[in-house]
Amino acid sequence: MNTTYLSLEIKRIVRSPQFTIFTIGMPVAMYLLFGAIFGDYVLDNGLHSSTQTMIGMAAYGASGGALFTGTRVAQERTDGWQRQLRLTPMRGAGYLVVKVASAMAVALPVLLAIFFVGFLRGEPLTMAEWGRQLVFLWAATLPFAVLGLAIGLFGKGDTVGAVTGALMMPLGMLGGLWIPLEILPGWMATVAHFVPTYWLRRVGLDPLIHASGTWVAVLVLAGWLVVPALVVVHRFRLDTARL
Repeated sequence: MNTTYLSLEIKRIVRSPQFTIFTIGMPVAMYLLFGAIFGDYVLDNGLHSSTQTMIGMAAYGASGGALFTGTRVAQERTDGWQRQLRLTPMRGAGYLVVKVASAMAVALPVLLAIFFVGFLRGEPLTMAEWGRQLVFLWAATLPFAVLGLAIGLFGKGDTVGAVTGALMMPLGMLGGLWIPLEILPGWMATVAHFVPTYWLRRVGLDPLIHASGTWVAVLVLAGWLVVPALVVVHRFRLDTARL
């Protein structure tokens, strides 16, 4: 039952024009735009600035795609779909797992599209680095999938999309995904350490510059995973108790 529902959920997502235009097309367009603005030069850490831009946009697109899964959850709550699911063999835990899995399924093609464009543009990465960073960034998107689910369980179908869109703006800016933190005011670089997108970016960049902080980023993102997960479980139990 869960596998069938997951398959239907993914098909529903990928067949949506908004998925292609906004979830995939917009991050790719932003990568090309910011790549043209900032150009390509070698940074002090030895990484090409264009590669840094690509990683930032990949992180932004994947996290945004995962977060926006919450809009479908909110709409289903508004339409009473969760009430209908109680008449099926699917349990509450299965429903939550399917939603998180579908969010991860949304994030993957975003990463693949941006990395493919980066490959065509000649980003200087080895095949091992392409594969490793794809896996690392995709795995590190999991906290955003759970966070999006939490937002959907609290929001309403007609407003949660706007709330999520408004949330992605500061997450992209303060996380250093749009503009390198090195050229932003110092207070913004400090605030960046408190937003999950900064650590998602670190997961993508640190292995490329052989930095030692990757495990710190993993631990911080694990915290961003556990706390929203507890919120999701609590909220879902309250919702189902009312039905």
